[in-house]
Amino acid sequence: MKLASKETCTGCNACAYICPKKCISFKNDETYDIAYPVIDETQCINCGKCQKVCPALSPLEGGVPLKAYAAWSSDSEERRTSASGGIAVEIYKYALKCGCSTVGAAFGNNFQVYLKISDELDSIKGFKNSKYVFSSTNSLFQEMNTCLKAGGKIAVIALPCQIAAIKKIFCRYLDNLLLVDLVCHGVTPTAYLTQHIKSIEQKKGDKAISVFFRDPAYSTDTFTFTLYNVKGNCFYAKRTANRDSYQVGYHRMISYRENCYHCQFAKQYRISDLTISDYKGLGKYAPSGISDNRHVSCILINTDKGRDFVDCLIKQGNIVAEERPVHEPIDGDAQLRYPSQKSLARKIFERRMKLCDGNFERAMFPIIYMVSFQRFLYRINNILKRIILKILKIFRCNK
Repeated sequence: MKLASKETCTGCNACAYICPKKCISFKNDETYDIAYPVIDETQCINCGKCQKVCPALSPLEGGVPLKAYAAWSSDSEERRTSASGGIAVEIYKYALKCGCSTVGAAFGNNFQVYLKISDELDSIKGFKNSKYVFSSTNSLFQEMNTCLKAGGKIAVIALPCQIAAIKKIFCRYLDNLLLVDLVCHGVTPTAYLTQHIKSIEQKKGDKAISVFFRDPAYSTDTFTFTLYNVKGNCFYAKRTANRDSYQVGYHRMISYRENCYHCQFAKQYRISDLTISDYKGLGKYAPSGISDNRHVSCILINTDKGRDFVDCLIKQGNIVAEERPVHEPIDGDAQLRYPSQKSLARKIFERRMKLCDGNFERAMFPIIYMVSFQRFLYRINNILKRIILKILKIFRCNK
């Protein structure tokens, strides 16, 4: 049987879950430490279920969003401590109030991130804030199956590729699912994060027990990467501009899984009930009453079910929302139009990962300075443009 290629496999695990003989396992490649599915041909019965459930081999059709909102949580503290406007938190809270279970990404052991199902309000704290790293679906599908078979309802917030897998696996239970996808730039392998943290621990002589990619203590809109020790003290805090190798790799689209550069979900046609993200391009196509666009989420309404749910959030006063032209956030966010593009830095990273035997820190070392220099040239170019425009303006006024 043919499985998804390295260029298209998202690691969603749908094929391994659906296989009746359980003869599909995931094995890491030697260079990039990325897991891909492998079939034990001696056990395979060629039923084809793995191909039918695979979102890469059997894609879903999406739809154009019906509505768009710029929105945020009415709870100022939730808004402040959330990665964007706190909309995900309010979705979780209201879903639990309505008797639904919730699914979100939370850290497990050794900084591994897993999609987990929960009925507890306390779980929302673990689901909060961005996690710029691969999230595993191990055990999730079985737990969801048990819940749905018992007549339960589930609100899921996950990456588009994971939503696609859930939609295909549980196609019989779609009426009992609220599917919310996050606009995704790409996914960095867990091995890169653990290598990065170990490198910092060695340099700082401390041990990390928690990590933030957008630490609220430094304001989530600064995208500050932080590590905290067992005493709750922050012993490392750096932004992309401060040459943190992991942040540079992620935010400059250098260190993603290969499939992220060929992502079929990076377009305006959405497969979920709702799409949420940071709002980009606010006010570009219509005047907005929002003066400060920090901590503002974008909500794309993709289905009637999604519309009804958001209407309830607004009526209940859980969120503040301003309706926007649908094409505004789509034009404002490149990830709603096309996948992350491979840059020169990415190509150098690929070569260096081979030369450095998969050592992320060593591979990124010269790239960090190359990216910093490119950023410097970009700023100089913008300054020169502004100076030239001012000179031309003065020249015209004196004519």
